[in-house]
Amino acid sequence: MRKRIIISGGGIAGLSAAKLLAEQGHEIVVVDKASQFNNAGFLVSLKSFGVRIMEEMGLVDNLIKESTSSEFMHWLDSNGDMIRDVSYKTVNQNTSQSILITRGGLHHVIYEHVKHDVKIIFGKTIADLQQDGKIVHVKLSDGQEMDADLVVVSEGLRSSTRTKYFTESRLEDFNLLYMGGRLKEKHPYKVGTIRTYLDVNKMLSVYPVNNEEVAIQCYIYSTGDIADIHSNANQLLRKTFKNYNSEVQHLIEEFIKEGLMFVDKMGMVEAPNLVEGNVVLLGDAGYCPTALSGMGASLSIYGAKALSHFLAQSPDNLAISLDRYNELMQPIRKKFQENARNNAKSFIPKNEADLIRFGSLFKNASDEEVSKMMTEQLILTEDQLNFTIK
Repeated sequence: MRKRIIISGGGIAGLSAAKLLAEQGHEIVVVDKASQFNNAGFLVSLKSFGVRIMEEMGLVDNLIKESTSSEFMHWLDSNGDMIRDVSYKTVNQNTSQSILITRGGLHHVIYEHVKHDVKIIFGKTIADLQQDGKIVHVKLSDGQEMDADLVVVSEGLRSSTRTKYFTESRLEDFNLLYMGGRLKEKHPYKVGTIRTYLDVNKMLSVYPVNNEEVAIQCYIYSTGDIADIHSNANQLLRKTFKNYNSEVQHLIEEFIKEGLMFVDKMGMVEAPNLVEGNVVLLGDAGYCPTALSGMGASLSIYGAKALSHFLAQSPDNLAISLDRYNELMQPIRKKFQENARNNAKSFIPKNEADLIRFGSLFKNASDEEVSKMMTEQLILTEDQLNFTIK
């Protein structure tokens, strides 16, 4: 049965759901607070089942065209000395390929393949929701009113709709600041080789996007208020890496002067129920696992596929479809959020002793052990991959 579905938030999760649901014949309206599509964004790594689903959607070749080469990762200490040189080919021997791409590039590929099939309303947000039996009455921020059979909330980590209507949900402060950005400048780094510096309470990665552009991503332990962090971001970035080598110092200064930076406190969303009547949470709005899970983008795409799968499976019973979606996603949410906590402990240790311990373990492990360490947590069960609930 054809349904009218309003999707609030046109990011990766929202547009993936829009594409999949439109292909099933549903009428889709996407509402996004941005005034227009923006191709900017920091780097993400699409891995494992995320790549598999994009391939099923017929978009993986387009992603590869937009991707950044990633062949090796040099894990370094704060002095720039090598801890371990890791080959992605070796690491990924037991899992599918990973695709390193800007968030904007991933967004762009999905947007270009859905924009003509759905209605997209830019510059608006949901101001109010009222459920009346099987109908959801939606009022937008400009006063426009619409009715829908289903509302999908994919507004991201700090979703105001989730906060207002999913009162049992909570946002867990991960006490880590994320800073990521891109800089158009010739640089000395080899394209395809990522440099990651491990240190106490911080981690810095340098990604050569191409010969004319470089990206950085860093995590800094912080219990500060996000407003204060935004107002002092440049000073914090400079202070955090002030004792690093001159190459890093130069890169940081150039980013402060000319780079495009994204700054936010990382958090996790714990929503005991992703469904309230005919309103459902999707992507980071419902189960953000933070960037340290390594699977945020893939999990958003997987959630969109799961939602569309269950709607197709029970087209005449929306309640059953949404219950199955919630039942499938809850253990997966917990798995990847726990992975993020474990990764934070390993890759961003709280003290020097833990840093030395992990550095030694990482340096002396076999290739097979490193592959297991870096990819085992990315794997879903066969039942989960096939959206089977027992």
